[in-house]
Amino acid sequence: MVFALAPLAPWTIRNLRTLHHFQPLAPRYANDNDELVLRGFNRWVKTWIVDYVSVEEIYWNVPDDQIDPQKLPSRAIENAGERDATLGAIADYNESHDMTPELDARLGQIAANRIRVHPLRYYVGLPVLRVADMWLRPRTELLPPDPRWWEFHDDAKQSVLVVGFGALNLAYVAAALLALLHRKSRRPSAIRWAGLLVSFLLLRSAFLGTLENPEPRYTLECYPAIIVLASLLLAGRDSQAENEILS
Repeated sequence: MVFALAPLAPWTIRNLRTLHHFQPLAPRYANDNDELVLRGFNRWVKTWIVDYVSVEEIYWNVPDDQIDPQKLPSRAIENAGERDATLGAIADYNESHDMTPELDARLGQIAANRIRVHPLRYYVGLPVLRVADMWLRPRTELLPPDPRWWEFHDDAKQSVLVVGFGALNLAYVAAALLALLHRKSRRPSAIRWAGLLVSFLLLRSAFLGTLENPEPRYTLECYPAIIVLASLLLAGRDSQAENEILS
């Protein structure tokens, strides 16, 4: 533990001397000391966002760009009163493209009301859906096609490319899961190392579920572990074939 935390010591000392407060890690939102953190807006977004499309169309637009209320999914508004409050806040923001503390507080109040009515959805359901989207959707943020790939607005070649990469991504994940379930992969040494990799994947996914911006790029660090786990399936088959030959 000491060796793991030691590299943070110079950064922490620097922050104490220059920022005059204890900060061993970078702020969650990478903000300056005097910069407004849009906690109300972020909390409101987390009460409905589950996919990368909304990150591009809504989340990244604030501040400085227009919010199109037509881009909000139906789950973002529960009733007529909430509709008036939400659309009113968006309309006021669109006048100046500046998320003021007052507007941020209004969205935060809408979020608080939504969380009070549906706490299980906020703390469990939506995080699970965000994690699933980060793991399984085609990585259109790295490709030319429209992020709404399922509407097939681009040319046929690009649409096939997106579907193909989505299927390849799913194949990697499925192979890793099959390796964990395959009895020939359950050798003691394999189980020990697989447990470490699975623990990393679970912890990483749990952390990603707390984010309000489900971007698939956040799972890229997990794919070395996924590839290693998937290789256990082939290793198990090779071991089976070897035993059959020897017998």
